[in-house]
Amino acid sequence: MEPGHTPVDLQTTTRRAFGLSVREHTMTVPWDWHNPGGTLEVFARELAAEDAGPDTPVLLFLQGGPGNPAPRPVELGGWLGEALRHHRILLLDQRGTGRSTRLDRHADETLLDAAHLSLLRADSIVADAEALRAGLGVDRWDVLGQSFGGFCITTYLSRHPESIRYAYFTGGLPAIDVHADEVYRATFARLAARHEAFYRTVPWAERRIREICHHLNNSDERLPTGERLSSRRFRTIGIELGRATGFHSLAHLLDAPFHDVRGEKRLRGDTLAELGQRLSFEANPLYAVVHESIYGGSTPGPTAWAANCVREEVEGFEENLDPVRDEKFHLTGEHIFPWQFEEDPALVPFRRVAEDLAQREWPRLYDEASLAGAPATGAAAVYVDDIYVPMEHSLATAARIRDLRPWITNEHQHDGLRADGENIFRRLHAMVRG
Repeated sequence: MEPGHTPVDLQTTTRRAFGLSVREHTMTVPWDWHNPGGTLEVFARELAAEDAGPDTPVLLFLQGGPGNPAPRPVELGGWLGEALRHHRILLLDQRGTGRSTRLDRHADETLLDAAHLSLLRADSIVADAEALRAGLGVDRWDVLGQSFGGFCITTYLSRHPESIRYAYFTGGLPAIDVHADEVYRATFARLAARHEAFYRTVPWAERRIREICHHLNNSDERLPTGERLSSRRFRTIGIELGRATGFHSLAHLLDAPFHDVRGEKRLRGDTLAELGQRLSFEANPLYAVVHESIYGGSTPGPTAWAANCVREEVEGFEENLDPVRDEKFHLTGEHIFPWQFEEDPALVPFRRVAEDLAQREWPRLYDEASLAGAPATGAAAVYVDDIYVPMEHSLATAARIRDLRPWITNEHQHDGLRADGENIFRRLHAMVRG
């Protein structure tokens, strides 16, 4: 059953904030659009300038992730302020996040199964967006997607190309015809290069990383949440290397991590507190739970813990490296591993369902014929050094979308929209009209 043909209960309230009109939309939609039964709530916040009229174009923002809610702005700078000059903006909480029936370990346990968590991919998010568009009476809208949000746009152009006028991608496009293994081979290769740049920029960082991991292999250090910190979990802080300020952020974390108590090393309390914040998935468990499922269906076969398998092929990333003796020793990046569902209390309740999703055969999310004929005009910021979404995969997919104009730049990391959103959105906005 197609969204737009299924009635949804759409409720809207209006208030003012930041000198803007703020409309909050809540709608009830089926969990499974192809087999309507149980329902969930989906929420979107609409922001509009005082002089915006009903003919002002609507821009739907699709957040990166997966598993992250839409931004909760407290000021109107960056891309948001620039976009408000031209659009009414809809900030959609993707299903399972924010006010869209958030799923975490404290939620209704009957919703934390594979039947529900398998319905959090781009196809279901796009169906929710289409229902919202129809419910609001919008003929066509513009769409901005950051990272996984761009994956959702690619699905949108495959399923409902007639609904999009302009498509803006930041932080990459999905690989539409390669297995998750190949995606992770590319991300590990890009991360290795980024790692070497980090070690050149912060020459003492490698020694400190090895020192901490050796210490964790031989000491019982506890995070504020009570669980023992392992060296393999510590190594996942490498996700920071893909962000604009990542080198400096990690350097500060690694600068002085230890107490020396009568000749014995102990991690400092502030170090453990910061690591606890960085390493816990309490705030966004779905990011871990459904992460690899976003790559499913591009080729036959399950994802089967692709990142965990591929890491063993790439020198410096293997799980059981010796931090003292092995020649290369790297942190890991945007990679999810099965043991995280044993070590992170926020993920323990999802251990069985994560295994189920890893072994599942997924339907395709993308249609090449629809992409090739999509009437929308698009522009994409593609970052040369992106360790999250490899440039080569983004460009291969961009070439298959009828009128997608790539801007290839080494000025930004994956979080360019957060770091310099005003200029990035202004450039993409001009590109689709050039």
